[in-house]
Amino acid sequence: MIVYEREHDFVLTAQHEHGQVAGVMASHWKDELLADSRHREELILAAREHDRGWIELDSAPFWNDYSQSPYSFRDFPLRPRFVFYQKGIEEVREKSLYAGLLCSMMYTELFQNTLGANPIDDDDIREYLKKEQRFQEDWQQQLGGGDELKRRLQSDLEIMLFCDQLSLFLCMEEPGTPASRYDFFAEGLSCTFDACGREPIRAEWISGDKVGLSYFPFTQEFTVGLPYKSVPKASIRKFGLLQAYRRAEWKERRVLITSMD
Repeated sequence: MIVYEREHDFVLTAQHEHGQVAGVMASHWKDELLADSRHREELILAAREHDRGWIELDSAPFWNDYSQSPYSFRDFPLRPRFVFYQKGIEEVREKSLYAGLLCSMMYTELFQNTLGANPIDDDDIREYLKKEQRFQEDWQQQLGGGDELKRRLQSDLEIMLFCDQLSLFLCMEEPGTPASRYDFFAEGLSCTFDACGREPIRAEWISGDKVGLSYFPFTQEFTVGLPYKSVPKASIRKFGLLQAYRRAEWKERRVLITSMD
């Protein structure tokens, strides 16, 4: 779950819904920025479904007694998380081996970058990485292996990570929040590519329903819709988080993605 707090409620966005938006973003990617446009649909599938392992977890959100807030993807325990990641990757792999491999690579890339951030978790992370990397080596061989495949995978992985970060930017904070106030994106989106000189791409709310990018990798500006729930704190106190979440109505945040220029 993606969670942020307001004075009287918590705003919750399911991980899979955020993933769906990442898939929409990938579908607008410029052909000339793809390593091989013939595999566009597999990239879109991977971007869209990369968080499907969260579907069951997010259907019944958990309360974190320590933080006095719903558990989010930032603090949800690792061991059960890894089980559901692997379940989601396998479901994608059944549809497309290439897309499943991309999803696996996305998670190992993210967790390689967290080693040392919380040494208590390092052994669990290393075990997960070792297991997934064995799968990845096997799947690459099934796809024919070789340097060309590795280059295409790396290029498509960078696109997935960028779309993931941009989609997170839309739902991690209240619309209109300056990028400087984001934990992750104050210096820009860290996932970049050769076309922009490997420089971080800045994202900024231009208005409450419009986000501008300092480098625009898409064919045209477009609008995405993000379902979410605002769950009143009073309802959580009365019914508990699960029932309060189920009672809350679905809403939709619509955001135009455009260039800052």
